[in-house]
Amino acid sequence: MHDSKVRSRLKAPALESELTEQLVKMGSRRVATNTVLALDLSDIRKEYAKKMERLAQARDGSTGELHDGYWLCDVTGAEVHSSEIVPLYQKLYSAEAGDFTSENAEILAAIDLVRAHTQRRGIWAIDRGGDRKKLLEPLLERGARFVIRSTGRRSVIDRRKLRGSVREVAGKCRLRHQARIIKIQDGLETTLELRYGAAPVRLPGREEKMLLVVVSGFAQQPLMLLTNMAAARDSSTLWWIVEIYLTRWKIEETFRFIKQSYNLEDIRVLKYQRLQNLVVLVTAAAYFAATFLGQKMKLRILCEKLLVISQRFFGIPPFRF
Repeated sequence: MHDSKVRSRLKAPALESELTEQLVKMGSRRVATNTVLALDLSDIRKEYAKKMERLAQARDGSTGELHDGYWLCDVTGAEVHSSEIVPLYQKLYSAEAGDFTSENAEILAAIDLVRAHTQRRGIWAIDRGGDRKKLLEPLLERGARFVIRSTGRRSVIDRRKLRGSVREVAGKCRLRHQARIIKIQDGLETTLELRYGAAPVRLPGREEKMLLVVVSGFAQQPLMLLTNMAAARDSSTLWWIVEIYLTRWKIEETFRFIKQSYNLEDIRVLKYQRLQNLVVLVTAAAYFAATFLGQKMKLRILCEKLLVISQRFFGIPPFRF
């Protein structure tokens, strides 16, 4: 196809919305009742681009630095004990765009679109920051199941009906259960001895029951997970909740892989709509690679790269990218 025709079609406003809808529709067939739906916010760094349309301030997820660029909202599905992943949704957006309302609105739009096609199947796994009130309350109102890592600052009501921060409640939680996992990093195995437990909590002014699952042993500070999934606090149920969040960490490596391998930060089109359309085309390519390439087509170079970055808690899975 002639370059001018490619450029013309790449600026079509309907391309992003229609292709996004179709990708979610196709991917939803691979989402089961307990499929982990990992929602991730990342950024495309464009600190040297001065003429790209709708450039805004974005925060680097690794360093915390502010720079010019765009935000990405990504939803990927995966099973707890499987290497299969399903790229479902990825959208580029800018706080300088005319149709931008808020980050919370972007997140909830992604959640609502995926839930509409999956018929509410799946369990949402969201990293720190997902425990903000403007996300937690809509998730509870929608009846969406979730496991969200807390920053510790969120106010909750404990089982004695006392109000305190998540961190304060976590500090009083009895860690009755133990687990041992092997972490592989830089080719070296490290055995982690974990202790975990849970305490019932709810949000101030709301009646929905939640659990605060606390895990000690990953780092100096405990891992604090808010979930509305199970009232049972036996060791196997609580560990399953922990595994859901660990699955999100596993998927997180594929977020980085897609971003790096498809050179998202090297996109050089100037128009905002073309940027958005290119990102959804990358998502379509990732979906094809993840779901349709057979086991015999390992794409060895890319696979080897993934094997290196995915050695975290789950051994070496046979990724198909």
